[in-house]
Amino acid sequence: MFPEALVNGPLFGIGLTVIAYVVAEIIVSRLELSLPPFVIAATTIIAFLLYTPSVTYEQYAVGADFINFLLGPATIAFALPLYRNREIIREKSTIIFLGIMVATCTAIVSVYICGKLIGASDVILLSLVPKSITTPIAIEVTKTIGGLPALTAPVVVFTGVLGATFNHKLLKLLGVKHDIAIGLAVGASSHGLGTSACIKHSLVQVALGGVAIALTGIATSILAPILLPLLQYII
Repeated sequence: MFPEALVNGPLFGIGLTVIAYVVAEIIVSRLELSLPPFVIAATTIIAFLLYTPSVTYEQYAVGADFINFLLGPATIAFALPLYRNREIIREKSTIIFLGIMVATCTAIVSVYICGKLIGASDVILLSLVPKSITTPIAIEVTKTIGGLPALTAPVVVFTGVLGATFNHKLLKLLGVKHDIAIGLAVGASSHGLGTSACIKHSLVQVALGGVAIALTGIATSILAPILLPLLQYII
């Protein structure tokens, strides 16, 4: 269906990703959907690879890995709005610290209790605990507490997608309007994917989201091993 020279080269994966994302942006804009474009783009690419036997994931990944590499610089780019809003962060450091601690404890306790209520096994519960922090840290936390990294990774991505799609709408519904509160809430609950949705709203939100991503990852890695034995004893 496709020339071998095309599908085996890096331009195939790069081109497919870019085209899928541009088309997704047009669809979201024209239909005024609440979904982030990357949700539609990712679904389209997965469907394409599944229903096109002549193209394998490995062939796509030759070029797509380059785009995946850009995730690192994109994450580091969060430092720019953080630097520009450093005075706000310094002034509100106590509130930020307390907010992160509350968010981290709430995330751990709530996912554990909800999992218990629906009858999830201990391994699944432990795999779900780090769902709100960025993937590299979440995987290491999962290994430490005895969960399954293979389960944690997609759960983290799914949490980020939900956050990017619904966080701002939910916060608006609840009457939360302050950029600091919104940025902390989004970053602490849905890491980088959620924070990326803040770009079109406010750079202050992006800055606080970046702070929340880092601090929530640190707090979860410290508090999860402490809180889980208590929860297992109480519940």
